Parts: sequence; structure tokens; C-alpha cells
Amino acid sequence: MATTTTEENRNIPADSPRDEILSRIPADLLRDEILSRIPATDLCRIFRLVSRQWRRLISSPEFIQIHLKRSIADEIQIRIIIAEPTAMTYYNYAPGATKDPRFYPYPPSSSSSHRYDSCPIILGSCDGLICLYEGGNQRFSVFNPSMNRFELRLADKFRWLFLTNYASWFGRNPCTGEYVLVIGSRLQGSHVDIRVYELKTHAARRSRSIIHQKKHGRDYKYFDPVGKFLHGALHWAACTQPMNEPHFEKKHVIVAYDFGKNEILEIPAPHEFRFTVGVVDECLFVIFRNAAQVFELWTMREYGVKESWAKYANIEGDVEVFKYTQLLVPLAFSSDRDELIVDADRKKVVKYSFKEKKITLLKNHDSRESIAISYVDSLVPAKVIYE
Repeated sequence: MATTTTEENRNIPADSPRDEILSRIPADLLRDEILSRIPATDLCRIFRLVSRQWRRLISSPEFIQIHLKRSIADEIQIRIIIAEPTAMTYYNYAPGATKDPRFYPYPPSSSSSHRYDSCPIILGSCDGLICLYEGGNQRFSVFNPSMNRFELRLADKFRWLFLTNYASWFGRNPCTGEYVLVIGSRLQGSHVDIRVYELKTHAARRSRSIIHQKKHGRDYKYFDPVGKFLHGALHWAACTQPMNEPHFEKKHVIVAYDFGKNEILEIPAPHEFRFTVGVVDECLFVIFRNAAQVFELWTMREYGVKESWAKYANIEGDVEVFKYTQLLVPLAFSSDRDELIVDADRKKVVKYSFKEKKITLLKNHDSRESIAISYVDSLVPAKVIYE
């Protein structure tokens, strides 16, 4: 899964008395309790160079999965990345972590097309990988921020995608385990179309890279394009839109796509306000701004049951921070569930403390098109989605 260059080999010391000492550490202890706790960036830059044994271990598919599982389970580390016009900006909001941003330039082959007010679209995040789409260059790329590595591919089969109103998700198909890209958009003014692309097949340019395609006789306006996964299905916040219906009544719903059934379902929202959706503790939750201009967070205690919606809390505090904000896109909860990080109208990243009722501005975006998303620390190479 990972390869080592000649230059890397030159930097790795030959077997020595130190290697003999290191080899006395039990392999399972070294793998499961020591190295798996170290950030991926440090493993790549420092620990791979300790010895040939450690380099082989850190590069092994087995260790990469052990490290990934620990990262996913670690709710203390909160990593946010923002796609901006000239680079991707990374922040780690974990206790004790440096608050200084880290910048990742886009690949040279694509960065020349970026204008100040334009940047790649984030389609989703999975296993520490970020999936990006560049409409101007007809490319999509997969990026591992922890390893600072891109994998670029042509996006020729996505030319039909309308980025003004779309739904997306990038991750593993729960039925097959393969990496897929899910795109939902309105086609030719007639219906909503959700397509599931198997990326390994798409990269091989086979005609059947679309493994599922589901049409729905209703149109939606999506409030947050990146879907949330729960119980084998994807979820998007939306409201219904008229499609040649004489007596149309707009409804706010959670649009759900079920992988196993290949079905599009509608889950009722608690109120008729614009909202965003998230997942916490195996439950859906929504955030909306009520008639009094106060943001509320509600959780669905029983999946799919409208009557199980229950108010969790108001999001209050310095009203000036949210004075003109319409939508709060949830990015991450702290491990104790006291703090919530949100992307406010794609203009700024904000942290809210429920206990202190305090709002803290973390980052203003550099562009009105910037999108923020959370991800986990990972050694998974970007090219793995095609293997």
C-alpha cells in the first residue's frame, strides 16, 4: 500500500545495535500501544526513519488500519480543514494543540486556475481523506492532509453536475466497503437524480462506474450539500420545491438515501425553518433559527420517528456574532458534548459552549465560497481509493 523511495532508504540507518535494542520491544505493544498513538505527520517525518523495521511496520496496511481506528475513536482531537481560493487551511482545536494554522497549497497543475473568489468544492471526508471537485478544470482530487499528498483524476463523468444546488458524500459503501462518491442533483428540470460512483471502477474508465442510480419525482433545495451518514443511509437537510404541482406546499425534510435498498426517503424535520443536519451519539440532530431569531438544536431520539424530536438547547451568547447568520453547519462536538464547532453561512468557523453560553470566533473565511469540514488523522494514502 505504501512505497519507499531510494532517498528514504538512504536516510534510514542500517541495522545497528540500536535496532537490536528496539527489536526487544514486543511487536504488539509497539504497534498497538506506542506507534498507533502518534500523529500521522510525525510518523511519516520522524518515526519512519528510526529503523527499517519501524518503516516497514508504519507502512503496513495492518498498522494503517490500527492507527485509523484509534484516530476515529479519539474525540479529543478536532481537526478542521477549509478549502480557500489559494490553499487549504488546517486547524487543530484539541486541548493543548497549537492554534496556528497550517497551509496546504493545491497541486501545481490546478492552482493556476484559482481566482480569489473561487476555490475547489469539498464533496466529503472519509478515513482522513478529503474529496475535492474543480468544476473549471473538470477534475476531482483526493487529499490526505496528515501526509500532505494529493491524488488527481479527471472528472469527465461529472460534467452534468450543477454546483448551485447539489448533494454530495464521499466514503465507503456500507454494503461493499469500496470507496464511493455520491452525487445528487436535479437533471433537466424533471427529477432529482442520486448517483453512486465506485471510484475504483471510475478510475479504470469502465462504463459502469455508476453502481446505483435513483430518480425521485420531487425537487429539493439543499441547505448543506455534504451528507451525514447514519444507519446505512446518507442524510441531507433540504426543503421540497415545486415541480409542475398545482397545489404545492413546501416542506422542510431530511432527504435520506438508503444504500442497501437504493431508495430515497424523507424524514420529517421538527419545524418549518431552514436547517442543517448532523449526527452525534448515533442520533440525528438539526440546527435552525426560530421566529425569534434564536438558534435551536434538536435531536431525534428514535430514528425516523417525527414524534421523537426533542429540543436539546438554544445556541445563545454574543448575538452580534450570529446577527446576520442564517445557517450553522455542524462540524464537530467536543468529547464531553459541551462544545460544538460550526461553519456559519460559509463565512466563519465558530465554537459554542453550551455550559458557558459562550460564542468564540475561530476563523473568518477568505472567500464566500470557502467550505469547512472535519476529518481524522490518518496514514491512509490517497491512492488507496483506486486500488
